[in-house]
Amino acid sequence: MVKTHRYLHYQMKPHQLDLQRTTMMEALYAKSGRAALPQGDPLRSTYTGLWQEFCSDIGPNFRDADYAELHADVCQAMDDTGSIMTQKQAQQAIAICRRYLLGKWA
Repeated sequence: MVKTHRYLHYQMKPHQLDLQRTTMMEALYAKSGRAALPQGDPLRSTYTGLWQEFCSDIGPNFRDADYAELHADVCQAMDDTGSIMTQKQAQQAIAICRRYLLGKWA
């Protein structure tokens, strides 16, 4: 079965989805600080609970985001394009990110 996300313009094959998930978990592990834990720590060198830890962090982060500050940061990043449409483009970019990340919750 080929899984797809409604905001993707193509369908991912199972092996592509598996590779993407593996890459994501490796990135989460690298950012988690688990590799730096002392020897003998039960979380060192394991992925156990890592996805759940990420999910429990991202929900509140997303919920509590200051969208005025996010909008200002996106505008600042987009200003280098010299576009007179920066404000509108930033609003659209944030809206798409919200719909993509929140899925059915958007």
